Amino acid sequence: MTQERHIFTDAQWQRIEPSMPPCKGRPGRAYRAFFDALLWIARTGSPWRDLPERLGAWNVVYQRYAYWCRKGHFERLFQSVQQPDMEEVMVDSTCCRAHQASAGARKTSGEQAIGITRGGRNTKVHAVCDALGNPLRFVLTAGQRHDSKPVPELLGGLQAKALLADKAYDSDKLVQAAQSQGMEVIIACRVNRKKNPRVLDTHRYKARHLVENLFQRMKVFRRVATRYDKLDVTFLGFVHIAGTMKWLQ
Repeated sequence: MTQERHIFTDAQWQRIEPSMPPCKGRPGRAYRAFFDALLWIARTGSPWRDLPERLGAWNVVYQRYAYWCRKGHFERLFQSVQQPDMEEVMVDSTCCRAHQASAGARKTSGEQAIGITRGGRNTKVHAVCDALGNPLRFVLTAGQRHDSKPVPELLGGLQAKALLADKAYDSDKLVQAAQSQGMEVIIACRVNRKKNPRVLDTHRYKARHLVENLFQRMKVFRRVATRYDKLDVTFLGFVHIAGTMKWLQ
């Protein structure tokens, strides 16, 4: 591994620095050192205790990270770097295997969204991306949850000309909701659909590979590819960091 892979470039930092929240209480370490530490953890998937000393004290970095997750700072930062092309939006989901370290959280601690499927314990990350394959929103559910359930939350308020998705999203309710938002629906029909079959625009449907590519690029971050966090809020923080890095590339 090279050190350059785990730090922000000057150009990337200039884009996100204006969106940093105001510093309250103890000033602590500089924002850039804090974010370099988070990027190192996200890319390597290492335990917090293995954080190199040059990046700060692991417990201080972790406590600050958990606080920022609870306050929603990473989601707001993720939204601040977006410059989407809303010609089309695409939805899909991917499963992230839950490591044994993610088990054991108290039910009163917060949402966990870890389910059991044939592949074992996992979490499903649902995403919507723009026409260029850049992420717009993320939602977490348990692994056994159907792909189409979080779509209203993903699409709520988005103004796009078309919606692309695979046949897992072929439901009348979802199609009507998308059309009510003024979107053209380009979703492959299920084989057993008998009512209101749609003609698929195969040329435009080919662009759906961009959302698949998005997940492939995000899973370069090992803290996203495998879930080590006990709570949704901290795992989602790493998902938003990976999404932010996709915009900064």
